[in-house]
Amino acid sequence: MAGISSLGVGSGVLTADVIDQLKEADEAQIISPIEDKITLNNQKQDAYTMLSSLMSTLKSSASALSYDTIFDNKTVDVSGSALVEVSAGATVDSFTLETVTLAKKDITKFTALSSTAATVSDAAINGGAGTLTIGAYSVDYDSTTTLSELAQAITDASNGDIEASILQTGDGAYSLVVSSSQTGADQALTITDSSGSLESILMTPYDAATNPDGYQKIQTASDAEFKYNGITTTRSTNEIDDLILGVNITLKKEGDISQVDITQDNEPLIGEMELFVEAYNSLMQNISDMTVYDEENGAKGVFNDESFVKNIRRDLNSVITSLTNGESLMNYGLDLDRSGTMSFDKTVLEEKMADDPDAVKLFFTGGTDSNGVDRTGIFETIDEKIKSYTGYGKLLSNFETSLKTEATSLAESYDRAKELLEARYEIMTKRFTAYDSMISKVNAQFSSLQMMISAEINAGN
Repeated sequence: MAGISSLGVGSGVLTADVIDQLKEADEAQIISPIEDKITLNNQKQDAYTMLSSLMSTLKSSASALSYDTIFDNKTVDVSGSALVEVSAGATVDSFTLETVTLAKKDITKFTALSSTAATVSDAAINGGAGTLTIGAYSVDYDSTTTLSELAQAITDASNGDIEASILQTGDGAYSLVVSSSQTGADQALTITDSSGSLESILMTPYDAATNPDGYQKIQTASDAEFKYNGITTTRSTNEIDDLILGVNITLKKEGDISQVDITQDNEPLIGEMELFVEAYNSLMQNISDMTVYDEENGAKGVFNDESFVKNIRRDLNSVITSLTNGESLMNYGLDLDRSGTMSFDKTVLEEKMADDPDAVKLFFTGGTDSNGVDRTGIFETIDEKIKSYTGYGKLLSNFETSLKTEATSLAESYDRAKELLEARYEIMTKRFTAYDSMISKVNAQFSSLQMMISAEINAGN
């Protein structure tokens, strides 16, 4: 087009500027509307991403509130030395725990020697070969076995069921100490020496006056004895997890009396309700912004022409405010004002939980009522409603597919319109060039004729 020049009569008529102006007018009429639709579609897809995310967040809270496990949380208060931990599902309200005796390991200390590496040539631990029997395990030794080697042999032979170590009890005094790895009366250890070689060295009995570093039973293995609500009970360990379902007890001190109070922990429930309200308000505010149409102020939401998006508010509000056996969430602290903003008064729910936690649990999560009738919880219903929107192949997914299909169609329409417009103006450019050439020729012929006429006129004069 830039190569066209207006010659003679065609000057200022068949120019590149004329074609540019014509093309610009056609683009405004044909291309720009498609570009506007593509821009709007991109905005809709961005808005959809936010809408889908907000719906997923709301579903997460609704789903959490639909499971009865959120009502299983408990707190525990202990006035005493016992350690009590409560897991989900514990139903005991309170109990007393009196620790009579703690479970103990079996511990024996052998006679101290001056060295951990003594051999037969320098105060050996034995005078010959033999077998040391500790409980159900046997350990062979000979005249070269040192105190350290004997300790390791005991540990190895028992696969760790018996713990053997060297304890320095004073300057130049090293004692072999043997203990059961577990507590309980069944862990009591009987120790014998088949050859008697160790008896005069390592197993000389303790005597406070004559042999203070002698062989001594330091502690005899025993079971724990305690009273649960006054009932005497025994266990082989101080860590007890089989007395009450969901309650782990660790006995700490003999003679201790602990009062244990287990109560419902409402914080997870309250917290999830607050998250639900926050997610709901965020979703509804964004839907309002996406669908607004205010002609006076020129505000127009990206989805103002999408009835599907507008219906989400109505659809969710319908189920949230619905009645179940004459009750609604409004009876449990939720409220919706005239603008549609949700609020939550946790004190109302706390009072309901204090009065009848099972009734709240039944209303929220469903189950079998006192009459044997299966009931669907309100949050089960809400969760199912949101599920109809979220997930693959559901309403939101189908809506996204329609947006992407529209985007593909618009892109194809844009390319096609652009191609047709370019073809039209390519032809027009060729025609303008041809017409301008013709005009140039006519102008040239007319110029020659005018010169001939002028010559004749001048000759006649």
